[in-house]
Amino acid sequence: MIPLSWYLVLAFMLIGLGAYGMMVKRNLIRILVSAEIMGNGVNVALVAVALYTPVFQFTGQGLIILIISVAAAHTALAMVLMLMYHRRYGTVDLGKPIQEVQQGE
Repeated sequence: MIPLSWYLVLAFMLIGLGAYGMMVKRNLIRILVSAEIMGNGVNVALVAVALYTPVFQFTGQGLIILIISVAAAHTALAMVLMLMYHRRYGTVDLGKPIQEVQQGE
């Protein structure tokens, strides 16, 4: 059986990769994907802890179902906001509208 530490290392790597993507990238779609990667890292950690802790055996999986449904709603809302942003500025890059405003002054 795979040790719990391996699952937690994978989870923390996913969370770190998602956090890096959210801080560095300027494209809204990439930021959304990075947030989803972070959510999947949390899901891996919760399932791993539920697998190795008999007290929380079903609580972890139930919590994951809730998190996945909330993430789906979160993604739908983010896609609508990206569409509105694209209609207003003509791009999904966060840096371009700021540069245009600074050039206009």
